[in-house]
Amino acid sequence: MNSEEWEDVATDPDWESDLGYEMEELTVVKSSTDSQLIFLPEHESQLGEEEFIVIHSDSLRDLRR
Repeated sequence: MNSEEWEDVATDPDWESDLGYEMEELTVVKSSTDSQLIFLPEHESQLGEEEFIVIHSDSLRDLRR
């Protein structure tokens, strides 16, 4: 997406039709201390080197509609 296309996207864009994202089922694994979570895709083939989320637990939000 180039900068002009980005400017045309709605303030609250639809994640699929506007941004091209697809909803994927993720498995959530808690660390032994429960201070960290690991999100894994359904299939190992979907796991790539650049597909990791690192956030503070206070930033977690359930975005299902």
